[in-house]
Amino acid sequence: MTVSIIGAGTMGQALARRFTTAGETVLLASQDSGKTAKVAEEAARGVNGTAEVVDVARAISSGDVVIFATWYPVTRDLAARHAAALKGKVVVDISNPFNESFDGLTTDASTSAAEQIAAAAPGARLVKAFNTTFAPVLAAGEIGGGPAEVLLAGDDEAAKAAVADLARRTGLTVIDAGALSNARTLERMTLLLVELQGRYGLAFQAAFRLVPGDPAATAA
Repeated sequence: MTVSIIGAGTMGQALARRFTTAGETVLLASQDSGKTAKVAEEAARGVNGTAEVVDVARAISSGDVVIFATWYPVTRDLAARHAAALKGKVVVDISNPFNESFDGLTTDASTSAAEQIAAAAPGARLVKAFNTTFAPVLAAGEIGGGPAEVLLAGDDEAAKAAVADLARRTGLTVIDAGALSNARTLERMTLLLVELQGRYGLAFQAAFRLVPGDPAATAA
C-alpha cells in the first residue's frame, strides 16, 4: 500500500516510521523540503518499506491513503485547495483544533475539525484517526506494557476498515469510535489529555485505553 503523509512534524515523523517499518511505501510532502528529506531518510533507514519526498499534488494523486499530519487550519485549507483530487480518496485527518494557548478548541460543540475538513473536500472518504495518540506514544507503538490504541471515527465503513487494517499492520490496536460526528468527542478528549499531561508532568507519554471486562472483546 502507498501511504501519503502531508506534514513532516513530530506526528508526520512518527507515522512515517511506523508505516515504513511495517513495509509500506510512504510518500512525504511538506512546505519544508529539507526537513522532509531528513524525515524520509530516517523513516527508510533499516526497514522494509520505502519513503520518498514528493510534492503535495503527487502525494494526493498517488496515495492509496492520504494522511494530513498538519495543523487544523492548514489541513482545512489544503483539503479545499485539492478537493477535486481528493474526491474518492481515503483521507485521514489527525488534527485537533486547539486555540493558541492549548486550553480550548476553535470549533464549537456542534462540529469538529474532521467535519469541517470533510465539508471542504466533499467526496473525500474522511476518517478521523491518530488525533488522540501523542507522537512519542505513536513512535514507540506501545504504552503501559501493551500496544498503543488508535481511535477511528468515520461515516464510510470501507474507508475506516482500510485505515484500521493499515494501523493494525504497524502493531497498533484499533478502536472503532463510530460516526464522523464522534470526532467532536475525540478532539475534546485530546484537549483533556493535553491538560492532564501538563498537570502531571507526563511529557506526552500518556494515552487513553479501553479496558473491557473481557480482553477478547477488542480482538474483532
